[in-house]
Amino acid sequence: MQKGRVFLKNKMFISLSCIISFLFIFDTKASADSNQPIAPEVETTIIQEFNEPYQKKFTMQATPESVIEALNFVEKSTDRKVNHLLKYVYPYYTESQLKSVTANLEQANEFLHSQNYNTKIVNGSLDTNLLKVELSNKRPVIAFLTANGDYWIEQETAVLVYGYQKISFPNQPSMIMYMYKSLNHGKGFINDATKNEIFLLMNESTIDPSANVTFKWDKTLYGFYK
Repeated sequence: MQKGRVFLKNKMFISLSCIISFLFIFDTKASADSNQPIAPEVETTIIQEFNEPYQKKFTMQATPESVIEALNFVEKSTDRKVNHLLKYVYPYYTESQLKSVTANLEQANEFLHSQNYNTKIVNGSLDTNLLKVELSNKRPVIAFLTANGDYWIEQETAVLVYGYQKISFPNQPSMIMYMYKSLNHGKGFINDATKNEIFLLMNESTIDPSANVTFKWDKTLYGFYK
């Protein structure tokens, strides 16, 4: 089961194509009487730059680092550093002390406001219409995730959402996928139906029983514009 999940994560678009193919075949059979195969409508909005390969790393500062990556992207710069955000939250900490702390979504939002950004936080996932507006304008959003069980290494984390895909067949519920980039766990996607049971630790759970927990999409930070 876990190997299947790892495969699913690493082969996101291939797996998605398989799902589409399955549904296409299903609908083709269902409409055999009319001999009119029904193709799905596929709507995709994606920030292509985030499709590039990158080197994973383990960090306890996933939220501030993800925010800084999004900030650098919209500013087309590499000048922003995570310590700029952390120093705002902990003004009296030394550079060494800042290595052992992190920041939550609300603190990151306060920092962004201090930089004149119009960011906002909503509970749960972002409305899909708002998400499409953000992604169409090349503004990634930050999904803040909390663990559904005891996993002390990473009780909460953040991922950068950079893509959205909606697959629709007539008279059937739409399938929605959110593409994300996790600094710690690589790229993957969140199925709309499993937003409260996100298998973020698929690789880790194969070797660490304590990592056999899921995450829920707790809050979203969006609006990286002035």
